[in-house]
Amino acid sequence: MTKIMLYSAFAAYAASVLCYLLNVGLKRRSLQTVALLLVLIGFVIQTTQLGLRWNAAGFLPVTNLFATQFFFSWALAATYLYFELRYRIHASGLFVMFMNLLLLGSALPRDPQLPPLIPSLDTPLFTLHIIFSFVGYALFAMAFSLGVLYLFQRHIGAHQLPELSQLRKLNEEAIFLGFALFTLCMIAGSLWAYIAWGTYFSWNIKSVWSTLVWIFYAGMCHAKFIRRWQGSGYAWLSIAGFGVVLFTYLGIGLLLESNHPLE
Repeated sequence: MTKIMLYSAFAAYAASVLCYLLNVGLKRRSLQTVALLLVLIGFVIQTTQLGLRWNAAGFLPVTNLFATQFFFSWALAATYLYFELRYRIHASGLFVMFMNLLLLGSALPRDPQLPPLIPSLDTPLFTLHIIFSFVGYALFAMAFSLGVLYLFQRHIGAHQLPELSQLRKLNEEAIFLGFALFTLCMIAGSLWAYIAWGTYFSWNIKSVWSTLVWIFYAGMCHAKFIRRWQGSGYAWLSIAGFGVVLFTYLGIGLLLESNHPLE
């Protein structure tokens, strides 16, 4: 059942990407509507599957690589739907949903089993830490996508894409919301660490790099007011920042020893 739902969500997202691609050439409003509907279907399937796994496990099942990729994909779909339903970004969804397709597709071959929860993670603070973390990551991924689209639009001027001023506004909003949620993630993580290990901060590599992510995006929230960083500069910062996020999420967990291993 898990695999069936997983592949169904993947198929819905793949079909949505195909509709967005067709719309680039055909420019039909009906294709945009169908693409959005397919994203909604995929998101509902993922949400249902997440709820079933959460109920079966008795805790938020985000404790291994498959689970984090699945939850990251779910958060990215939710983030895209927020921006699409609020701002009607339309063709911008092609790049965002293609990223989501890669993320969910990389989880398909992995084992979806539910591993047991270690005692130090058995706290509501762990759940809050994870939710704030990955929704923040998803918003940073959205900002990365908008940064790429901003640079593309500046050089190409495609009429299917939003105006540069709107892309800049959306990028800044994604960064601000992501930073706010990642701040809450850091607070919940610090309280959780104190309860589990008696210290609010430990100098392990994951904590250090998470702090660097927070500092980087705190700087970006300030950079939008500095003239030389506005526009293309801010777009490049969004791209670079997501590189730091990916290393913090995947690079440390897979390549280095930390208290946040990914298996």
